[in-house]
Amino acid sequence: MISNAGQKRGIDQTSVLHPKRTRGSGVATAAVNKISHIALSEEQQDLKIRILDFVKRSIASKEHDKPDVFLINGDAGTGKSVILNSLFNTIQKLSRTTNDEVLSQTNNYLVVNHPEMLKLYREIAKQFPFIKKADLERPTTLINKYANEGRPIDVLIIDEAHLLSTSKDAFKRFYQENHLEELLRICKVAVLVFDDKQSLRMGSYWGVNSADGASLSYYLSQERVRDFQVHQLKKQFRVVAQDDLLQWINDISTNKKINPLPIKDALIGGFEFKVFESCQAMYDMIKARNAEYGQCRILSTYDFPYRLDGADYFVYSESDEFKLRWDRYLPQITIPWSEREDTIDEVGSVYTIQGFDLNYAGVILGRSLQYDPLTDSIKVKPEFYDDHAGFTRKKNIHNVATVREKIVLNSLNVLLTRGVRGLYVFAFDQALRERLLLGAPSIVAVRK
Repeated sequence: MISNAGQKRGIDQTSVLHPKRTRGSGVATAAVNKISHIALSEEQQDLKIRILDFVKRSIASKEHDKPDVFLINGDAGTGKSVILNSLFNTIQKLSRTTNDEVLSQTNNYLVVNHPEMLKLYREIAKQFPFIKKADLERPTTLINKYANEGRPIDVLIIDEAHLLSTSKDAFKRFYQENHLEELLRICKVAVLVFDDKQSLRMGSYWGVNSADGASLSYYLSQERVRDFQVHQLKKQFRVVAQDDLLQWINDISTNKKINPLPIKDALIGGFEFKVFESCQAMYDMIKARNAEYGQCRILSTYDFPYRLDGADYFVYSESDEFKLRWDRYLPQITIPWSEREDTIDEVGSVYTIQGFDLNYAGVILGRSLQYDPLTDSIKVKPEFYDDHAGFTRKKNIHNVATVREKIVLNSLNVLLTRGVRGLYVFAFDQALRERLLLGAPSIVAVRK
């Protein structure tokens, strides 16, 4: 049930994160429910039907020298994964339980190059008799599996296509040059979702028409695909906020522009947005919200040291007493980081939270994001961004400085778009913090 407080805040019941009883699996996680139990909107349902028709026409065709591709383009929170899960479940049902003249007995896969999202899909699969664990793979695993077995793939669903590798990675046993190129070679029809604002590493850097690295337009050109269709999702389902807040997030995380703090939601008691002068105060409020709603966490840009050596590493503020450890790497745990009770005492990174929701997100803008008084805008300082592996130079990256800045801004966009009920912000850089709070009314500014 939605609480009275939630009703007063104007929150849609379908967007509230809460556990739900499911067949044979006890209590499902909120992340599972988000993808598998929320009814599709009219636009999403129409899109699913359109894609299913596209897939059937493609499989029925006798020409498969080139794959057919359907692209779903959309920002974070526009429901891309929800559509894919529903679509894949329907395709596998038609393949395994019906005499559908086109899709019966077809060989189909869903791939995602994100270990936490793959865990999520495998948890979802437990609830659907038509989807098997073996239907869900990382792209490298599927490419290597095809090389060994050679069985043609009919329908390939690709979630988070902006995370596909765009260069060789021998450490991860990917020996070719581009995931998407190899995946298109082994399927008859591909359905993929893409958001160029979520590319986070040079080794998987994508743009729509990028001259700096891998270009989606190039890999989906007429020379490579037979039929190509695209749909742009625009309706925001996660951050259900007024237009001034959505614009504020977009401008600061894409073109470094600092707009006046948005206040429309505060005036109507909707989505809760606040900027804090004290990081500790932000954490205290996140803990209070977590006690009330659950799934409220602190997140930060990757601007504090972190190593996979079993030790604890910390995120801190120089302006107050705040100090909290980074999230611990625990791949054996299948429950998403955002839903584990103990992680209220941790700070999540972009890799921890990408693809997942929170009720309230408290976001620390770290040292790589500073204030430029000459342009009255964000100044990106990649030298303070501690994800050194993300900046490993690849031969297909041409304008390295531009791509580094884009990666930092992309990480900011991911973090700012996690909250369903609210977003809190604290800037590590004092000048940026003062600029954000300059002239801000008390309904959105929390000062010491």
